[in-house]
Amino acid sequence: MPYYAHSREGVNKTEWQLLLDHLTNASEIAADLGRDAGVSELARTVALLHDLGKYSAEFQRRLEGSRARVDHSTAGAQALVLRFPGHPVAKLLAYCIVGHHAGLPDYGDATDVENQGTLVSRLKANVPDYSAFEDEIDLAQIALPSRLDIHPLRESPHYSLSFLTRMVYSALVDSDFLETETYMRGDGRDVAVPRLGRGGYADIATLCRTLNEALQGFSHPRTPINEKRNEILQSCMAKAGCRQGFFTLTVPTGGGKTLSSMAFALNHAARHGLKRVIYVIPYTSIIEQNAAVFKGILGEENVLEHHANFDWEQFRDRYSDAPGDMTNNAAMKLKLAAENWDIPIIVTTNVQFFESLYAHRSSRSRKVHNVAKSVVIFDEAQMLPLGYLKPCLMAVRELVTNYGVTAVFCTATQPRLERFLADQAVIELAPNPTDLYSFFKRVRVRHVDEMDDETLVEQMSNHEQALCIVNTRRHARGLYQMLIDRAYAGEVFHLSTLMCPAHRQATIAEIRQRLSEGLPCRVVSTQIMEAGIDVDFPVGFRSMAGLDAIIQAAGRVNREAKRPEVCDLTVFEPDSEFVGRTPGFIRQGGDLARQVFRQHDDPASLAAIANYFDQLYEVQGDHALDVKRILSCFDRGDGQFEFQRASEAFKLIEDNTVPVIIPYDRRARHLLQQLKESEYPRSLLRRLQLYTVSIYEREFQTLEGVGLIDIYADSHAVLNDLGHYDRRTGLSLPESPGGAGIFL
Repeated sequence: MPYYAHSREGVNKTEWQLLLDHLTNASEIAADLGRDAGVSELARTVALLHDLGKYSAEFQRRLEGSRARVDHSTAGAQALVLRFPGHPVAKLLAYCIVGHHAGLPDYGDATDVENQGTLVSRLKANVPDYSAFEDEIDLAQIALPSRLDIHPLRESPHYSLSFLTRMVYSALVDSDFLETETYMRGDGRDVAVPRLGRGGYADIATLCRTLNEALQGFSHPRTPINEKRNEILQSCMAKAGCRQGFFTLTVPTGGGKTLSSMAFALNHAARHGLKRVIYVIPYTSIIEQNAAVFKGILGEENVLEHHANFDWEQFRDRYSDAPGDMTNNAAMKLKLAAENWDIPIIVTTNVQFFESLYAHRSSRSRKVHNVAKSVVIFDEAQMLPLGYLKPCLMAVRELVTNYGVTAVFCTATQPRLERFLADQAVIELAPNPTDLYSFFKRVRVRHVDEMDDETLVEQMSNHEQALCIVNTRRHARGLYQMLIDRAYAGEVFHLSTLMCPAHRQATIAEIRQRLSEGLPCRVVSTQIMEAGIDVDFPVGFRSMAGLDAIIQAAGRVNREAKRPEVCDLTVFEPDSEFVGRTPGFIRQGGDLARQVFRQHDDPASLAAIANYFDQLYEVQGDHALDVKRILSCFDRGDGQFEFQRASEAFKLIEDNTVPVIIPYDRRARHLLQQLKESEYPRSLLRRLQLYTVSIYEREFQTLEGVGLIDIYADSHAVLNDLGHYDRRTGLSLPESPGGAGIFL
C-alpha cells in the first residue's frame, strides 16, 4: 500500500504527497542547507529518518480524517539508536529527530521515564508499528562518522557537541518546513530544493560592488571630521583581507562606524566566500535608522529588518512590485526570509539573535544554520546583556571556531571582551583608536555633586537646546512637568518606554527637525535616548550611572562637531523627590563610575573605559555573568544536554512585564477592531507592537483595579481610556507602592 506524508485540502488522494518523496526531498534539502555549517551528511541522515513514524497505520488513518493523536516523531530516533547502539553521534541526532516538532528536549534522567518529554523517555516509549518503512528505506545504507569535524572548545568540549546538534537540528527543521511548504502550495512534489517565493536577492559580491561604488562619494572629504571618517573607512576596507576571526571597531561617537563596519563586512565576506552579513543591535528603538542606511545603498529588497516592531503591512503598502503574486512580491519574499534568514543582509536585535541560538523550538531554530559563514557585527557591543555575557560570548566563540563566522564588536566604549575569548587574537579595525579619541573629543565630561531638580531645570532653561538623561521614568516625567512651567510646551520633549514605539518615533523625528532648524528644544529622557539615536545637542546633563551609559550620553552632545568649542556633559548626583528606587545595576555602575572619576582626569579616555569594565567584571564575578547558569545545561558528558531548560531560562528581556495596547491613532484603533473579530490574531499582534507599552505586573494590576483595562480576544490587554495616555509623556500610571523606580 502507498504511504503518504501530507494531504492537501480539496485534492484527490492520488495527489497526496508520498512519504518516500517527502523524506527523500527533505534529505536532499537538509544536506544542502547544512553544507555551510559542515553538517551536510548528518543533516541528510536525520531528514531521511525524521518521519519514519508516518509509516504507521495509525498515522495514515489520521491523514484520512481520524482525530486520534499519533506520535510520529519518536520512531526515527528509536530506529537510529537501534541501528547504532551506543554510538555517541546517534544520540545527538536522536535529539533532532524527536524534537523536529515539539523542540529539542532535555536528556532527562534514566531512572525517571515518566517525564514523557525527555529524550530518555522518548527512546523508551511505545510507538505505533512503523516497520513498513523497511520496504522503502534501507537503514544499512546509513553510515555515521567515527569522529566529528569540529574543534571543541578547550574548556567546554561538551558545549561544542551541543552546538553541533543545534546546527543539525536547524538544517532539519528548515528543510522540513521548506519541503512541506512546497507541496502544500501545490508547486510540485519533485522539487529537490524548494525556493519558490524565496531568494532572488543580489549576492554578496554584487552588494559589495554596490556599496564600494556608493562609498566613492566619500573619497574626497572637505571637512576635517569627514577626512577622519574616511580614514576610518579606508582602514576597515584595507583590513577586509585579514583571515577570519574576531575583530573590534573602537570608534568614538560620530566616527561613522555604521558604514565603516558594513564596508569591512561586505568586502571581507566577498573575499572569503561568506554568504551574509548579520548586523546585531541592542534595541529596536535604533534599528530602523541603521537599516535605513543599508537599504538606501543596497536596495530595500536585499535587507531584512527583523525585530518585533517591524510593520510588514506598512512595508507591503510602500514596496510591493506585484501585489498578490507570492513569487515576485518583494514584501512577501522578505517576510519569508524572516523565517530562516535566507537573505544576504539581516539587521536584527540582540534578543532575536541570541535567543534564536539558544532556542529549542523549531520555528526559532530554523535560522541558526544560516548564521554559518557570515560576518556578524555587534553594534554597541557594551550593551551585550551582563547577566548572559558568558553564554552569549560562548556561542559567538563556537560560531567563529567551527562555523566560518567572523565577529566584529563595534562601540565607542569597547568592553574588554578578550578575557572571555580564551586568548583568541582580536584585530582592531580602526586606525589608532587613541588618536581617534583625541581628534573626536568635543565633549568634556564633568562630575558635580548633588544637584536638585530646581537647579537642573534652571540650567536647562538657560540653553535653547539641551538634553537631560535620567535613570527612572518617574524622574523624567517630573522634570518634564517642571520644564513645561518655564517654557512653551512645544519646546520641551519627553521620552521613555511609557510611550508606545509609534509615539516615540514621532517624537524623535520632531526633536531632530527642531535641532536641525536651530529651534528651541529641551529634552528629558530615560536612558532609551542613549542607545545610538542620532541627535546633536549643544549641552547635556546625565544622572549618575555606569561609565558606558555616561559616554553614550556624551555621544548625543556636539555629535557633528558643528560647534568649535568643547561642549559639556554634566554628570550629577540627583537630589529629587521623583527619583525613587533606582535599579541595582545602575547603582552598581554609578559606584564604579565614581571610582573612575577619581582615578582618571579624562573619564572618557580609552584607559578609563578599560579600567571601568575590568572593575565591572571583577565585581560581577563568573556567576553574575551567567546568572541563569545556561552553560551548566551543556557541561555533562555522554551527550546529556538540557536544551529545553536552557531555552526557557535564556530570556534577555524578563517576562515580568505585561504588554498593554494603546489605541494611539486611527490605525491602532482599526487594528484593534480587527483583533476583536479575528480568530487568528497573531499577525495583528505583530502589527500592534508599534502601539504597545510594557509595564510591570504590579502596575498592570493597578490599572486593571481602577477599570482602565479591557481584554480583547480573551488575552490581550487594551487601555480603554485615552485620558490616561498623555500625548507628550505616554501612559499615566496611578501611584502604586514601589512604582517609582522603574527605569527606561
